Amino acid sequence: MVKAEIFAGILTLLLYTLGDLLVKRPSQKAGSVPVSLVVSASSASILIILSSFTGFWITGGALFFSSLTGILMGIGTLLVLKSLESEQVSDTMSMVAISYAIPVIFGSVALHEKVSYISWIGIVLIFAGSATIMFKEMNFNSALLPAIIGNIMWGFQFITFNYALKFSTNYLTVAATGSSVALLIVFLYAYLKSETAIDDQSKLEATLAGIALGLGLAGALYIILNHTMTLGLSIVAAEPVLVTLFGKIIYKDKINKLQAVGIAVAMAGILMLTSFPS
Repeated sequence: MVKAEIFAGILTLLLYTLGDLLVKRPSQKAGSVPVSLVVSASSASILIILSSFTGFWITGGALFFSSLTGILMGIGTLLVLKSLESEQVSDTMSMVAISYAIPVIFGSVALHEKVSYISWIGIVLIFAGSATIMFKEMNFNSALLPAIIGNIMWGFQFITFNYALKFSTNYLTVAATGSSVALLIVFLYAYLKSETAIDDQSKLEATLAGIALGLGLAGALYIILNHTMTLGLSIVAAEPVLVTLFGKIIYKDKINKLQAVGIAVAMAGILMLTSFPS
């Protein structure tokens, strides 16, 4: 993996982490539905603005797979934010490791991306560390079930995005299309539920979260476009580690000993991937 893809992986990791942290407070204050609507709208808006510099045209195949991705993205967003209403940000967003495991396996097995033995050790360490963060006192919390299902849908969204990029290399427009369809899904759900009210502070935080997540999505698609899904998204899979760390600092979330070990293991994995790229 060349330096550009390493940088893209780290930048995407930071943007996704920022978005996850920003969405915590408004989700608990205003509810998951109106926050999902604002996040989806701001995410789609920033991607549409960026894609205006590259042109909006994509092929029919790219449009189909981007739209399919948008459906997965929209439903996944609603489910994850539902868990975030009642659970710690570190617990809820640790589930995101699931969404990266799916495309990483797909990239290695289906796309036959070349990965060195040292890089595989780093990948295993990242996912092992992230997996330990998913548990709190080793007891499964049923309130996190929506987040698990949502992250599975997010995982498959990366695969459908991969197929969209086979038809068009205009990754910004592909991302904007998927985000716009996700916005439509969330809007229809919010309209049917009649849950659109949100206070100004929550709207601001959700808007900033959406912008960060939209830019993060652009970074993820850049990684996929350059055929580094396995390694690049493995770096991004350390997202639960950063969310847990900053969740402790910002929201005073609790971290047990197992989660602390997971953080150390995942950080070691990131160090290996970035120090010994394929």
